[in-house]
Formats: sequence, structure tokens, C-alpha cells
Amino acid sequence: MSTKTGLFCAMALALALGIGAIGVADNAPMAFAADSGLQAAQLDESGPSVQTQAATKSAKPAKPSKKQLKSFRKASADFSLELFKKSVEAKGKNANVTISPMSVMYALAITANGAGGKTAKQMRKVLGDGASMARINKNLAWYNSSLKNVEKAKLLNANSVWYHNGGSLIMKPKFLAKAKKHYSAQVNGADFSAPKTVNLINSWVAENTNGMIKQVVDRLSDDDRVAIINALYFDAEWKAPFESGDVRTERFTNANGKKRKVKMMHGTEYRYIEGDNVTGFIKPYAKGYSYVALLPRKGIDARQYAMSLDGDTFRKLVAKAKRKTVRIALPKYSLSYTNDSMERQLQDMGIELAFSDAANFKNMGTDRTGKLSLDRVIHKTKIDLDEQGTRAAAVTAVFAKASSAMIDVKYVTLNRPFVYAIIDNTNKLPVFIGTVSNIGK
Repeated sequence: MSTKTGLFCAMALALALGIGAIGVADNAPMAFAADSGLQAAQLDESGPSVQTQAATKSAKPAKPSKKQLKSFRKASADFSLELFKKSVEAKGKNANVTISPMSVMYALAITANGAGGKTAKQMRKVLGDGASMARINKNLAWYNSSLKNVEKAKLLNANSVWYHNGGSLIMKPKFLAKAKKHYSAQVNGADFSAPKTVNLINSWVAENTNGMIKQVVDRLSDDDRVAIINALYFDAEWKAPFESGDVRTERFTNANGKKRKVKMMHGTEYRYIEGDNVTGFIKPYAKGYSYVALLPRKGIDARQYAMSLDGDTFRKLVAKAKRKTVRIALPKYSLSYTNDSMERQLQDMGIELAFSDAANFKNMGTDRTGKLSLDRVIHKTKIDLDEQGTRAAAVTAVFAKASSAMIDVKYVTLNRPFVYAIIDNTNKLPVFIGTVSNIGK
């Protein structure tokens, strides 16, 4: 009979991935051993005591070369759109889907630093098209440092590593050092068998998503050993807010054909998108980011169109947006999304060994109860869009067991299902991407 030891990772959008210990009897004795600099928190009768090792400060990461940057952007766009497609495919036609590829990527990248052998090779292939782990770490450290974070356009990206300090787990110092160096991750030792630890993890998530996501996990199992968490929070004002007089109650036709009342915001923008079977627009935020709307032509539903997208297609649509006046109508919406089994999509994308008995996470740590392997991935998002701007949050958790002339005016009215994304303007990569299929009253 086998047991599993657990690892957990969380990002601003909730993703949970589990790592399990394999091949030791359920009643195996538990004994904790600590390596240098990683002493366990002292336990007391009142509940878990948590030791937090704050992220180390380091110089601003170096910018990748032109060749490295080109490869990074392509690999990241491919990862983002493939994960989006798999997530849309997993839901019904009338479902709203919003994911944060950025959140998932950071949680998985931290986790991948603990992988070895073929497990590491698969994870590097999916995350970075085969780039070395050192290059992936450097690229993501630079990417995070390059993103705008100002008063009217905030993007906060937080990472943490939680490990069970009351058993037989020995964390590898090099793994934790990389998490802190490249991802500014906090390291927390806690008793995973104590209910208080769940509250501590959820409090960290709520704090780092500004309260938009309050819970990523409701319990920790006896097998859980490590939790790697990324939390992402986005809050940006429109560069040109909608005027109150331009908001009217109108009809939105949902994916099931039913018409519902929505508050539709009308305005004018100056970046028009036109491609095969799609039109759209780009609406900039105050600084550094933009909202991309893609409206499939009539007869093509949003889910079908989303499934046709890939990284290159998406980035070309954005890059080739035309300087034209476009009258837009954008519905106000507030959507939440939960995927508590994203491991299925990741397995379909090629990360297979990490979730199997053949997983190799020797570079993360060892557990006397057995080998570490990934168990589950939980992803949560929430987005609020109105006249003033957009607030959005995401959490990903990985668990280990053991805008213009007026001559040619275009019109894009989003009164039926559409695809949207929030991108960073420099790299044209989606921080959030989703479908709006079912809204209104």
C-alpha cells in the first residue's frame, strides 16, 4: 500500500498542484530533519508556529538578449494560449472562463526547480519550450521586474513556499534559495496537521490579492508536504474612462441564445483588430497594460473561436491592430472562475511524469515516507470591470504530497459571447485571458 507526500503552490490566481510520497507504509514513523539554515519552527500546544524566511533582496535582473527575449515571448504566448484552450475545452459552451497564465507559469516554474531527470525535461518543455531551468528563472525574474506597477496601474505578483515541518520532510536548501532569489518567495515552515495552517495560507492569499480571493484551500490532507503559492493582483484605471451618460441598459445574447439585460458602456477607441473570423479593439489602461476584445463573426461561437487561437495568432492580432476610429460597446461584468483540477490540462499539455509514481522531485526535498510527486492543481480568478477600470486577481496553488481619423469608422459591439485578454503592452503577453459567455440578468 502506498502513501503520498504533499506539495502545494499558489499564485494570485488559484492553482493547486500536489506532490505525493510513494511506496512507504501508511503507518511509517515520522521524523523531522532540518538542513543548515532551515530549522523547523518550534511547535506548541496551541497550534502551528510558523517560521517565515523573507525573500532576499537582489539587484534588478538582467534583460535577456534579443534572441532570448524572442524565444521567451514565443514560449510564454504558446503556454498561455494552450492552457487557455485546454481550460475552455474543459468547460461547457455556456461557461465563463478566465485564467491567469502568468500566475500558473510562476507557480509551476518555482516547482520545476525541484524536479530532476525526465520530469524536469517535460516541465521545461511546456514552460519554456525546452530552455534550461536557469534561463527560465532569469527570464521570469526579468519579466516580473519589467512590468509596470504604478498608482493607476498596479500589478502585484507574490510567491510563497510552505512546507510541513512536523514530519520526515527535509527540504533542499538550494531549491528554497532559488525560490527566494528568482521569485522573491517567502518560505514558511508550518505544521500541516494543524487547522491553523490552512487559515494562515488563506490569509496570505487574501492579503496578496487585496481580498478579492479569500480562500485557495479548505483543508490539508495527511499526505500534503509542500505548498507553492502564487498570488496575482491587478488594479488599473482606463486611460479614457467611460462617461456615466454613456452607460445604458441593453441586451446581451448569451451562448445558450437567451437574452439578458446588461449595463453596456459606449465609447471610442483607436486601435481596431480585424482578422480571420474576428473583429475587436484594444483599450489601454492608464499605464503599461491594455484590454483586448475579440468578437468572433456571427455564426462562430466564442468557445469555437477560442479553440482556434494559438500564441502566434494572438500576438499577431494584437501587433497588427490598425489605427482606426472604432465605436465600442463593452458590457460591465464581474466574474469568478475556479478550476480545482487543472492538473488534467497540464497533463494534456505534456507535464505527465510529475503527476505519476515515476515523478522525480529530488531537487526539492526528500521525505522518509516516500517519493514526492505532484497531486493536484487549483486555479482561481476573479475580475471586476466597470466604467473606471478593471480589478482582477488570481491564485495558483501547487501541492506536493510526501487608440484616428473619423473618415473610416468601425463598430464593435460586444453584445454576444467574446474573448478578452489583459496584456502587458511591451511583450503583448496575456496576464489574464478569458471568455465572456453568460452574463446579465
